[in-house]
Amino acid sequence: MSTSRFTPEHIAGCWRDALALWDVQVRLSPPEPHIPFRPDADHANEPLAYIDLTKRQVFVHFELLESMGAADSLMAVLAHEIGHHARFPHTLGWDAELRVMEQRLLPGLKQSLTNLFYDLQVNEFVGRTHPEDLCRVYRGFQRTQGGGEVSPMFFFYLAIYEELWGREPGDLVPRAAMAPMEEQFPGLRAEARMFAQTFYALPHPRLQFLYFCATFIRYLGKLDETTYTLPLGDDVSLPDVDDWDSALQSGGRWEDALEEARAKGWLDEAHDTKAPDALDHINRVTQHLPGTGRGKLRRALVARHYRRLVDQHLLKLPSAPSKPEPYLRTTPEAWEYGDDPSAIDWTLTVLTQGHLAAVSPLRRELEADVPPASELGVPSVELYLDTSGSMPNPDAQLNTMTLAAQVLSASALRKQAKVRGIIYSHTDPKLSPWMYDEETAREFLLHYIGGGTMFPFDVLGTLSKERPDALRVIISDSDFLSNVATDEHMKMLVEATRRSRLLVALLALPDEHRARQALAPALKERNFRLVVVKWLSDFGPAAAALSQALLEK
Repeated sequence: MSTSRFTPEHIAGCWRDALALWDVQVRLSPPEPHIPFRPDADHANEPLAYIDLTKRQVFVHFELLESMGAADSLMAVLAHEIGHHARFPHTLGWDAELRVMEQRLLPGLKQSLTNLFYDLQVNEFVGRTHPEDLCRVYRGFQRTQGGGEVSPMFFFYLAIYEELWGREPGDLVPRAAMAPMEEQFPGLRAEARMFAQTFYALPHPRLQFLYFCATFIRYLGKLDETTYTLPLGDDVSLPDVDDWDSALQSGGRWEDALEEARAKGWLDEAHDTKAPDALDHINRVTQHLPGTGRGKLRRALVARHYRRLVDQHLLKLPSAPSKPEPYLRTTPEAWEYGDDPSAIDWTLTVLTQGHLAAVSPLRRELEADVPPASELGVPSVELYLDTSGSMPNPDAQLNTMTLAAQVLSASALRKQAKVRGIIYSHTDPKLSPWMYDEETAREFLLHYIGGGTMFPFDVLGTLSKERPDALRVIISDSDFLSNVATDEHMKMLVEATRRSRLLVALLALPDEHRARQALAPALKERNFRLVVVKWLSDFGPAAAALSQALLEK
């Protein structure tokens, strides 16, 4: 630190006082100086204070605090950070639940308001005894930002604190902006006073959040462009995939609060209170998350949604088999110059060769582990999934063909069989290796290609020669009948049928008679089956019935 004002003794004393203010014992290390993320950048853009939950360490930007003229506010800043950890939000699961509801009320909101919501709660508690310390922080923050224009949202936010702590108008908000803001938002000051009187008196945090969103929407502008910066606005960690998944299932817990909010007149036609489609909701809550995690997080949440749908269709849910080790080491051999150095097993070499380990290493190759045997009579399963443009991307909208593939895959894997997926559309089908666990299979079967439809007959022929004892299921619609209309393709289908334990065409068709005419040569084969689904919504139940017939009996 460049300043000697923040001595270790002073910091330790402020830390003790901050803990005593909340009367809690937390498993956090005493504060350390913040190390700038970008040393060459202006420190005004760095966070003032935050908690690294990985290290369970509190960090404070002491130089920024002093430059703000708020060095005497260190205890209040530390109390603010402890408040986030101890009570608001207290758990990241609760934070995820609020973010999910936020996107339900304010769809497309670019930057979450939950941190601001928690700050209102934390600062009310800390401000009961130390309001001036917090005021110094907010005044100093505006000075370090150049004292320019403030957004309507931040102006309203500061006006709430003026009303809450009994300050004169202009003590926190810029005086020059008071008249223009009141002209742009008539009744702003009265609404800030009403908010301070109402928000903290509400009996439940769900009602508080609904009132908060209903009030602040007036000052946000375009939701997909709304961003803001607060002096203590980066001090709540993001939820993980388990928190998000649980929160997405929490809608029922909000219905009473939503009904009360409607009755009080907080929510009107400007607020979308209807529960969105599950996949649309996943897209909303992940769309504006920072960094590159959106794709992975979204895919994980989509996979869990399909897993729940699969479990609705599969009545028997035996415990899943243990996941086998992907590789085993072979018998050790002497490593020679020119061999792959990564094949050296140094642990074994040191234990067996002793001092000669460096000059006489041993190598061991890796070979695929053999998975546990399947239940008697359960075949390996190959799934040919049509992902042409006539069906939606399963990430964005429920794809019932994908669901059917997931049901068949899960059913086979729960019988300790193995599954291979072939996802196709018009060109370059995606082929998986043999898969032994549901998570891997579920992830693969969520792939989507789009475009026209051309069944990969060459792939079917090759795989049927490699594994003639497999059960093969084709999941498609009337496009498959067009694909198989040529003599060459029909011949390839018949030959693959003869090399399969069973080949099933699970097709969405309005007319079974037409399908039987088109597939007449294949239907003559004893190993071919045709299953017609008249409505796309019936794909899931049909796949469950098919798996019951083929794998259970």
